[in-house]
Amino acid sequence: MTNRPSLPAAIAALSILVSGCSSTTSGGAGGSTARGGSSGVGGNSSGGSSGNQSGGSGGNQSGGAGGGGNQSGGAGGGSNQSGGATSGSGGNGGATVAKGGAGGNDSGSGGAPAKGGTTGNGGGSGGGSAGAAGGSSGASGTGGTSATCTGTASGTAANTLTVSVDSAQVPVGKEIFGVLMERLGRDITRGLYVGSQSTIPNTDGLRNDIVEGIKEIGVGAIEWPGGGAANSYDWTKTSPANDMGTDLFMQFLSQVGATPILVGKYGDGSASSNLQWLTYIQNNPAHPDWYIPYFKVGNEVWYAGDSEASYEPKYLANYDALSPPINGKQLTLIAGTGDTVVSSNGQAIEDLVWLDTALKNLGSKIGGIEVHEYIYHPLDIPNVGFSDDQYYSVMNDSNQGRMGPDLEDIIAVLDKRDPDKRIKIIEDEWGVWLKSFDSSDSWFEQGTLMHGLAAAETLHLFMRRAERMGMAGLAQAVNVLHSLFLTRASDGLLVKTPTFYVWKMLLPHHTSGAKWAPNTLTSEKISGNSTTFPVLSAGTTVDSSGHVNLSLVNVDLTNTRSIQITLNSSRTGYAVSSAQVLTGAAKDTYNDFGKPEQISAQDLPTSNYSICQKTLNVDLPAKSVVMLILTPQ
Repeated sequence: MTNRPSLPAAIAALSILVSGCSSTTSGGAGGSTARGGSSGVGGNSSGGSSGNQSGGSGGNQSGGAGGGGNQSGGAGGGSNQSGGATSGSGGNGGATVAKGGAGGNDSGSGGAPAKGGTTGNGGGSGGGSAGAAGGSSGASGTGGTSATCTGTASGTAANTLTVSVDSAQVPVGKEIFGVLMERLGRDITRGLYVGSQSTIPNTDGLRNDIVEGIKEIGVGAIEWPGGGAANSYDWTKTSPANDMGTDLFMQFLSQVGATPILVGKYGDGSASSNLQWLTYIQNNPAHPDWYIPYFKVGNEVWYAGDSEASYEPKYLANYDALSPPINGKQLTLIAGTGDTVVSSNGQAIEDLVWLDTALKNLGSKIGGIEVHEYIYHPLDIPNVGFSDDQYYSVMNDSNQGRMGPDLEDIIAVLDKRDPDKRIKIIEDEWGVWLKSFDSSDSWFEQGTLMHGLAAAETLHLFMRRAERMGMAGLAQAVNVLHSLFLTRASDGLLVKTPTFYVWKMLLPHHTSGAKWAPNTLTSEKISGNSTTFPVLSAGTTVDSSGHVNLSLVNVDLTNTRSIQITLNSSRTGYAVSSAQVLTGAAKDTYNDFGKPEQISAQDLPTSNYSICQKTLNVDLPAKSVVMLILTPQ
């Protein structure tokens, strides 16, 4: 990370409404005529069951006819099928005339209750023979309620989402939900690391509450020691006093279960030093489980004045030294790329010429490419108290206004040079960068509701491109810019930011074998900051048990938005097993030290959603993130 010139930026959030299933289905017809047995002994065949067709959306299918009973004087009525959300017609009762055997006097009964249907007609009177009493008229069938639809939300959805559940194939790597932890500001020192003598509960100097919080939300990867700090980091002090060195970093990673990404020097002579560092980790007799799978050669090398041509031999020297496995542990090398530049229309774009040249010359020796992109407004947008237009600018840029198109441009170059998709995007610095909240700490920002919505918008982009995304690192974990945790320097109090709760809500997207489910979103537009852009975004995955995970963002500051979601799935239907929402009183609401939390994940009211088999309607509040988990039935 380095200080940068100002670049324009924007982000968006979303809301959703779900209505009930609208199909109507008629109940099944009653049973056919029951014939009596011979010689005074009644037959003992039972009546047939009713048809069980489901009504289509808005349709009026009739149920199948029930089979007739064959018992002497027996009941003739078939049961009625289930209706849709609106009532269908009821089934008729058993048909007239059961020819009774001797002494037969059973009555024909009416149709069984129609679920969602209207009242059916009673059976006609049976006629007795050979001394049998005629069967009496059957009782009328009764109306019923919907059997397969739940929830009370209703309305016409202006937005639609179609999810191809059965086409989920690409795993969503946990590393997409990673963070940068740089030796910068109070991210590590006086943030995560307080020292073993601190009165703040800690283990070997690492705050217990932050360690447990990182585990709680499933942070999937952690990059260290930079950022730009890595370009000058002396790794040889592996266990320094009052600091987190290599030993404690590897211990920390084993505690939280995250994938480590190490960043080393890249200048002349760096290859030998980096090899010694990696050998210390990969072949450490005291810690045979230690393993670094990713190593980045330098950070933002353009900032130190390098061009693609001058960086190339430095990268190659490191490749030659580091690519052979150490102690049988294979390493993936990440190459630095060029700076973002500002185009004529004011948009920030990656230096694609640098990228294309590097891939052409070094492609077979590169496992990942560095990408850094912030919604960068440290000079013009305040941390709190920002205007509606500034909010909408951040929302738009976090989705299709900037982050999405820039990813597509990068992927287009990768696809040209690497059609097998072996080389991954390592977007190890991203997030919202605004004016500092505290004049005494230029890196400190309060995490507002807007930060949480922006994070969800961008995570949706990353998940959609899971096949190319090797890692994404929110900048940064503690006390620096777009953080998950904030600590107060004076007394060590801790707060969890709205972005922390977004991470926690979206945990199902990258656990239990979750895979990206392709989707098609049709979203209404919203206008803000003199720009029109989609008001909604969505993330969709399916886990190994068939659960469908849906995350939705509504960036509209004032209006609830409705969405109808259709699941293209071989399953017969789904039930909502979990529904959560994150929102707040204002766009810049934040959780403050020593005060009750203003923003956290809450249960979405059941009145905000309804599901009918494979159609879900959701009512999303303004400026909110919603997460739903659907269980197959």
